[in-house]
Order: sequence, then structure tokens, then C-alpha cells
Amino acid sequence: GPLPIEKLWGVGERTRKTLAHLGVETIGDLGCVPLELLDRKLGKHGLHLSLLAKGVDEREVETERQVKSIGHEETYREDILDMAMARRVLLSLATRVAKRLRGHGFVGKTVTLKVKYHNFVQITRSVTLQEPTDDGREIFQSCCDLLSKTEVSKRAVRLFGISLSQLDLADKERQLALFEQRREAPKRKRLNRALDTISDKYGDEAIVPGSLLE
Repeated sequence: GPLPIEKLWGVGERTRKTLAHLGVETIGDLGCVPLELLDRKLGKHGLHLSLLAKGVDEREVETERQVKSIGHEETYREDILDMAMARRVLLSLATRVAKRLRGHGFVGKTVTLKVKYHNFVQITRSVTLQEPTDDGREIFQSCCDLLSKTEVSKRAVRLFGISLSQLDLADKERQLALFEQRREAPKRKRLNRALDTISDKYGDEAIVPGSLLE
């Protein structure tokens, strides 16, 4: 059901009473109050709460709609003929899909690789990971493992696609990670955030780590 307004970070008793006078009882209600009114009653704090409420509310709606999978696919003007080129385009796709997952606040457990050959025959190959992920390297490695179950490099490829399913909210995964977190995980998450920023500024091609292609 709708989340009560006091569940929103930063809403204490005084703020709750002020919002109640405006008819706000749930986080969803707050998203409907005009910004000018919130500014007048609560100043900057009101505007900040409105942004928070919209973020939480959108995530609730997104979950209720039950997004089944998040992915990306591309058709290539020239057929992909060899394994090195296949790995290069898969790394670009995996990086993009990971960024999309993080943008939606999800992690995924099942990685699916889609391949369409030059004669338009299409296949999919999937693997379920032990732990859900939003990390481009893990997604890329899984897809490289799946390549051995395809005829890539024996037959020309017209399209590649990568998607993640069995989605869960990333916050839950992060809470679990606190109990058994590898030492590298915090560094990796910081790196991923930095990569997203670079990607937004310079495009996806700027963030393909060369060492992964070797």
C-alpha cells in the first residue's frame, strides 16, 4: 500500500504536522503538492522532500508494474565475423545494460545472450548467477562464457542482445552485501558510478576498459 509520509527520510514530527495541514499523509500525496506551496511552508527542506518523494514514489510504481527484464540489443551494419569483435561489442552492450540497471535501481540474476545470425536465425542462451548483479564486468564475463554455446565465429552475426531478468531492488542486495562483502565491492561500486558519469559526458565508447578485451 501507499507509504506513510513519516517513512520519508527527513520528515520529523514538526514537518509531519505541517504536511498534514496541506492534506499530505502519504509519500505519493507529497508528489502532488505544488512546489511553490512547499517552498512557502517549508523552504528548501520542502523542495528537497518533494524530490525525494518523487524518487521513492516512482520506484514503487516501477516495482508494481513489475519490470521483468532490462537489456539492450543492437543490429550491426556489417556482420560480426570473429570472436575478438564479438567480445568487443558484447563489452559495450554489457556496460550499457549495467548502467541501465543501476539507473533503475535494480540488480539481476539471470543473464541472457541473444544472437541473430546473418540468415536471421535467432537463438538465446542464459545463465543464472549465484548472486544478483548490476556490474558490467560480471555481465560481460557471463556473456563470454555463453559464447561457447553459440556458433559465433563460425557463422556471421547480424545482432547481439544482452538482458538481465529475475530482477530485484538493488538496496536489498546492498544490505545483504554488508554481511558478506568482498573487499573489492566498495571500490567497484565507486568505479561504476564514476564510469556512469564519464559515459553521460563523453558517450559509452569512452568507458570500455581495454584490459577486458585482451
